[in-house]
Parts: sequence; structure tokens; C-alpha cells
Amino acid sequence: MREAVSAIFICQREVFIIRRQPYLRAYPGYYAFPGGKVDAEDSQACFVHPMLSCLPNHQAGALVREVREELGFDLEQGVEQGLVGAIDYFGEAITPHFGQLRFNAHFYRIELQNKPDFIADRAEIAWSSWLDHRELYRHYHDGEALMVVPIMNAVRTLAEDIRATGAGPFNLQYDDARELPYLEPLRGVGLIPVPSNTLPPAKATIALLLGDERRILVDPSPATPEVYARLLKALEGRRPQAIMISHHHSDHHERALELARKLGAPLCCSAQTLADLRQVYGDGLTDGLEVRVLAEGDVLTQWKGQAVRCLSLPGHDAGMLGLMPDSRAWLFVADLVQAGASVVIPDYGGDMTAYFASLQRVIDLDPRVLILSHGFPVGGTHLVMQTLRHRQKREAQVCQGLNEGLNIGQLTERLYADIDPKLRQLAEQNIRQHMKKLDQEHDL
Repeated sequence: MREAVSAIFICQREVFIIRRQPYLRAYPGYYAFPGGKVDAEDSQACFVHPMLSCLPNHQAGALVREVREELGFDLEQGVEQGLVGAIDYFGEAITPHFGQLRFNAHFYRIELQNKPDFIADRAEIAWSSWLDHRELYRHYHDGEALMVVPIMNAVRTLAEDIRATGAGPFNLQYDDARELPYLEPLRGVGLIPVPSNTLPPAKATIALLLGDERRILVDPSPATPEVYARLLKALEGRRPQAIMISHHHSDHHERALELARKLGAPLCCSAQTLADLRQVYGDGLTDGLEVRVLAEGDVLTQWKGQAVRCLSLPGHDAGMLGLMPDSRAWLFVADLVQAGASVVIPDYGGDMTAYFASLQRVIDLDPRVLILSHGFPVGGTHLVMQTLRHRQKREAQVCQGLNEGLNIGQLTERLYADIDPKLRQLAEQNIRQHMKKLDQEHDL
């Protein structure tokens, strides 16, 4: 776990906030305070002024360096010249164990007498601004800002009292032994990371809970009875009125029907997903359940007073549905993309031509935030564009290999030389799907 520092700059009743670039590996597109990782050389810094010398040396060194790199502002000089009125330790945030990237972050509240001319580093910062402390919280409350829990807690604390020198609780609060965590990185869009029987590198499937009044739980799939019990505990006080399955793959519905029966909630899915479920598990699978068939454009629920509509996103699976409010503030893409991993286009239900089209559709819709089934939300469509470019490059490699006379085994060996042998069959499925797409285009 890496140490990190963050600077909460405050001038009178305004707070300085940034939005991270959508292509960054850590928290892409999130609202944040300036800062970053502590480097080894930060401990070598030496400060004379007591406002900095009283801080842990490595943290003070990182704070000065990060502020200089990200904002072009010399914090040490600002202290010496009296521009900085006070530096107070605001709190410590530790990334939960289920986080993809883990940090022990130290937040410092820095009171300024006047606003300096910050010059944001555009390599890391997409947008930055001074905002009234209440206006900043409104960005989150209205669903405009993507925030991790410590940032949201700090922003909410400062909205209540701009003079606050600490936020509590700072970290996500839940009983890990008894319940699953519930997060709202985007206000009104609840995420529950549910350990599931999914494919590596993923370990969980995100269950999505949303709805102004009519709550919908999407893709609950606890791997074991113990995880199922912890999911039930997390849903206390958040009881859903319906359960939706985005597509028929088991890591999106394991124990979902059991949960629907327990809650007396209808099951919602596309006609194709319902047919696939019955084909795999038998016609009696949904006996005793109310089933509602969803299609493109259907309104599932409301978010911030807006209709949340179903979007058909075939390719990974023929019946897969996404969800998006009319404002395009966010788009739940299910298994369309996955950060740090390739999506499998399976032999059954998969279609590489449709997959390319679904990726392009999301790019054209240009939602502000993507909600993923495996991994946490990301800002913008950079991940989708990156995925499409990767698949186009892979297809060109497949085409070249076929022109050289390689068979599917040889193609897999060339293109996935370092793959875990357990995942080789999945890689072969993707190659077969590329071959089918190339054949169809050749016939046209």
C-alpha cells in the first residue's frame, strides 16, 4: 500500500477542486484535491518554517513537490511569504481492501490569505476551479461529480462548516464481517461490490442499486451463501422493489432469483436473456416469480427525476442491456468493457460485429460517467475508445496471421503468448469471433 498526500486549499469560503483526466489509471475522471503518491526522495526534504517542519518530513516533502508539479505553486515560498495562513492535518483515508489500487492518503487543509495563480498540469488535471464550499457539495449532491468516499466526506464536512479542520468518519464505514460495502461515488447510484464466481482478474460483480422511489437492484450474484447473507445485510433499509439481470452469464445472476423470491420482487431482463436462462436452467427456473421483459428504450426507474432507460448493448452477450438516464450523466455498460482486462466474446451469444457496434454506440452517446460490472466507475468514454482501438488492432493481427496461413492454435500462441493457460480457451473464443467477423465482411 502506497502513502499519498492531498492538499485541501481554502480561501475565505471557497475550496479548490480538480477533476482528474479520464485516461489516468487511478480514479479517472474523479473530483479530487491536488496531491499524489509519496516518493522515496520526499523524506530528504528539509524545511525551516514551523508550519512545514512540524509535519512528518516525507509527507511535507511530498505535499510541496506535488503542489509544485500539479499546480505550479511553490508551497514553501507561500508559507515563508505569509500567503499561507495555516496548514492543518485534516484526516487519513485508507483505501478499502476491495479497491483496485490501495493508498494510505493524508489530507492537509491549507488556509490561504489570497488566491494564487494556480497553473494546472493538464497531463493529470482535466478541469479545476475555486468553488463556494456549498456549491462544491451541490456538484456531488446533484449527480454531477464522481467522488471516492473520503473526498465526498471532506466535501460534505466543509459544506457544513468551512472552518472544519477534520472530517469524521473519513473512510467508508461498514462491518466487513457481517455486510457488504455500499458506496455512492455518484449520488443516487449505489454500488455494492459482491464477491462472485466471475473470471479473473475480476473478483466481484458490482450490484447496482438505483431509483428515486422505486429501487432497482441490478445483477446481484453472491458467490456463496455467506456472501448472500452479507448482501442481505447491506440491503437493510435499501430494499429493492425489483431485480434486473443485465444478461444471462452466471456471474450476473447467481442467487438473484432466490433473492427475488425472498423479497417478493419481480425479475426484469430482456427477452433474449430470459430465453437463454430458461434454455440453460430449464423452463421452471422462474416459476413463482413475476417476470417483466425489458426492451430498448423501456423506462426502468427514475434517477434525479429523470427516466432511466434500457439500452441494447449486444456483442458480449446477445441479450445484454445497459441503463442510462436521459441526461446521459452516466451509462451502466454491464460487461461491455473492463478496466485492465479484455472482455470475452463467447462462442454462444457473442458477436464481434455487434460488439464493435455497441462500443461505437457508447462513444457516440458520450456519457459523463461509465458504470462497469467489474470495477468502479470511470469518467468519460476513454476506456471504451481504448477498448475499441485494442480490438481493432487485434483484428488486424488476426487478419495478418490468417494471410500467413496460421490456424487458430498458432494465432493464439502468437497473440496471447503470455496468457495464463487456464484462460487460453477464452482467448481462442475471441480469435474465433474475429475470424467470423472477417468472414462476414469478406462475404459482403
